Amino acid sequence: MFISSEDISQRIVNAPAPVLFIDTCIFLDILRSVYRDTIHVNAISSTLDLIKLSQSIPPKVWLMTNQTVHREWNENIADVKKELEKEIKKSALTRDKLMTAADIIFKAKHPHGQSIISLNLHEHLNNLSNNLLNHCLIMQEEDDYLSKAMRRVTKCIAPAKKGKNEPKDCLIFEAFLDISDKIRELGYCENIYFLTSNSNDYGKPNQSLVEDDLKKIKAKLLNNLQWALTLAEGHTL
Repeated sequence: MFISSEDISQRIVNAPAPVLFIDTCIFLDILRSVYRDTIHVNAISSTLDLIKLSQSIPPKVWLMTNQTVHREWNENIADVKKELEKEIKKSALTRDKLMTAADIIFKAKHPHGQSIISLNLHEHLNNLSNNLLNHCLIMQEEDDYLSKAMRRVTKCIAPAKKGKNEPKDCLIFEAFLDISDKIRELGYCENIYFLTSNSNDYGKPNQSLVEDDLKKIKAKLLNNLQWALTLAEGHTL
């Protein structure tokens, strides 16, 4: 399941295509897109399209993450799924109340339509999130990442900061920097993207807190799946 950075590097260099390294929050955003105003629901269709691109022979995009993200996904997905299910039930109840109110006011029976709850949307989106994860090359953790991550923590270098160590985020980012550096050294010239919606710790794409690190490997910070899809399809940085 977990692959060495050397193995991944060779796969990418042998079949060059844009690299998209995906942070934990992006996988969870697929479910959250239904009920959070800050996440566009197009994240769902973008996920489906990115998976298709990754399945091409050769791949039209390399989807990648690491072992830390895989572990975080397993630790958090049940709670996010439960939160989505709760929001769906809440929306269904509100809809039923509105239709009942309309029936009373207009003295007519209005069709209530499709039951949202019966669609089991939380299950389907959970499966989609898992499917995206399963289509990623998942880098195994290496001891070097831990030492570099702890350096970020002790020096408060983003994604760590004073009062908020974020060791897991630092581990994830160091894995991304390592694989990016390796493929650049092997002559890879395609675009590399780090995809995260965690603006508190990484900043925003036009105000990145990790810009110096990204410049060294000629990479770019993205914050949503729709943008990632557009760039993957267009091959433009």
